[in-house]
Amino acid sequence: MPMTNRQNEIVTGLLLGDRHLETNGRYVRLKVDQALNHIDYVNWLYNELKDLVPSQPVIIEEKDKRTLKIYRRLHFSTYSNAEFQEWQDYFYSDRKKVVPKTIQTKLNSAISLAIWLMDDGYKRNDCAAIRLNTDAFSYNEQLLLIECLRGNFKIKSQVHKKGKWYNIYIPKGEAAKFCSLVEPYILPRFRHKLL
Repeated sequence: MPMTNRQNEIVTGLLLGDRHLETNGRYVRLKVDQALNHIDYVNWLYNELKDLVPSQPVIIEEKDKRTLKIYRRLHFSTYSNAEFQEWQDYFYSDRKKVVPKTIQTKLNSAISLAIWLMDDGYKRNDCAAIRLNTDAFSYNEQLLLIECLRGNFKIKSQVHKKGKWYNIYIPKGEAAKFCSLVEPYILPRFRHKLL
């Protein structure tokens, strides 16, 4: 079954965030893992993607080898299919997640931005700004994202250095515009990320 436009928009936001595609060498699928306290988010994602998913989310326990503490998280994976192969070809290079040069063709909806914020962003309380954790991407890839935010959403942002990594910083006035775009899609659990 082909993915709907909404599912494509959700997957775009997830792949810009912490979610990733996994492959067994032949087939590709989307993997969703979240801490147990994000059960509402995982269930919402599952309901949005359920026609692409073989089974409901399950709880997985994993022991941290350093601290010996046991962590519980929710997990589900989609079916492996040709569409996810296309996503991998688009968002991955040499098995590393990248920002494609044509990201503006995929990142063009408010729901993608909302998923990205819920998945891997936060509000800066000290200056009423938004930060998107993009440190997995190169500086030049982050410039592509900034250009996309400006071109597709009229939101001005900057690359800021945080420690030895770079992140996308959306300053106060622009953050208010960003939040007004994504607010209808933000789940109650993540409303603290809005201004």
